[in-house]
Amino acid sequence: MSKSIGHVFGTDSTNTLGYENNYLNYLNNYDTSNYDNTLNNLTTTAVNLSNNLSSMPSYQFIATGSDEARKRAENATYQAYRDKLTPEHQQQIADLETSLANKGITVGSEAYQRAMTDLQNAQNNALNQAAYQSVINGQEAYSQSLNDAINSGGFNNSAQQNYINLILSLLSNSVSGYQNEQNIYNVQSGINNRQTQAEQSGWNNMFNTSNSISKYYKIK
Repeated sequence: MSKSIGHVFGTDSTNTLGYENNYLNYLNNYDTSNYDNTLNNLTTTAVNLSNNLSSMPSYQFIATGSDEARKRAENATYQAYRDKLTPEHQQQIADLETSLANKGITVGSEAYQRAMTDLQNAQNNALNQAAYQSVINGQEAYSQSLNDAINSGGFNNSAQQNYINLILSLLSNSVSGYQNEQNIYNVQSGINNRQTQAEQSGWNNMFNTSNSISKYYKIK
């Protein structure tokens, strides 16, 4: 019976125990210090990096444009037009008054009022055009700020994901406590199964031997 169990476990001289021992000796004497030290350094680095995650910006799922940027652009554009148009309009009024006076058209007359109204309408149109252009520039500034926010959010999210991927890559060759327990369980299960099979095989051999002996004596 013991010989049968030994055969199953590879402990007799007719099996591959010698090769297994050679392989075990090779594994036991194999120098893994360089790899182990490097892996330990990488794991330590991963832990240190993970401690910095809480200080990193959160993931951005929403991007909004800047209303302040829009207002600034509108005000700046309109003010620039006003600064340019105001002296021009004043000069136009002065020139018109001189021209009307030279033509003998007196202040307050119908012709004078009509000429001034036409000039004011033209000047108001220029101011309205300035206001319209300021709105366009404000919208462009808002759109640009929105694009900047989107790009910034995308860069931030990508940077953080790359940071996490770096940590995971540093840990890729490490074994977690759960994985280690699972490996131990799998190895122990394999040993238990081999023991059970060996014992069962031993009992079967003994039973078969007993039956053969019994049959032999019955025949005799």
